[in-house]
Amino acid sequence: MKFKKLVANTLITAFAVTLTACGAKKDNSAELAEFRNNIDSFCETISTIDSNINSLETIENSNELLSYLDQLKVSFDDFAEMDFPSDYDYLEGVADEAGSYMDTAVLSYHEAFEKCETSESFEAKYDYATENYSRAYKRVKVIMSFLNGEKSEDATYEEVSE
Repeated sequence: MKFKKLVANTLITAFAVTLTACGAKKDNSAELAEFRNNIDSFCETISTIDSNINSLETIENSNELLSYLDQLKVSFDDFAEMDFPSDYDYLEGVADEAGSYMDTAVLSYHEAFEKCETSESFEAKYDYATENYSRAYKRVKVIMSFLNGEKSEDATYEEVSE
């Protein structure tokens, strides 16, 4: 079912975030150290939430799923509001996009589970939510790649601007 697709996306993302070490390059400046701690905290939080989502067996627990997604939205909102050091300020817009896509995804998941009366409308809203969810995580992966001094293999910056 489509729920498995969401679980697969979160599992893949959690794995990708772990591989990138989820932090900025090492630097002794206080600003970069604080930034690195904030990034690490964000990654730990989303990894925990992803694990919780992955532990759900079915979407019959939609209230629990929506609760986890609400937590994810708050984490992405905080990420979007994060001040990036001047060395990485070019990534702030991408973080804002990630937050915006996650906001749209979570709102759409709520609408799918709480307001859709037909299976067709549920499927359409769920697919739209999942697409935005994937776009949010794609931007996180791109940011993590750049923070680790790598070019993103998932996407170029041009693809991020879709």
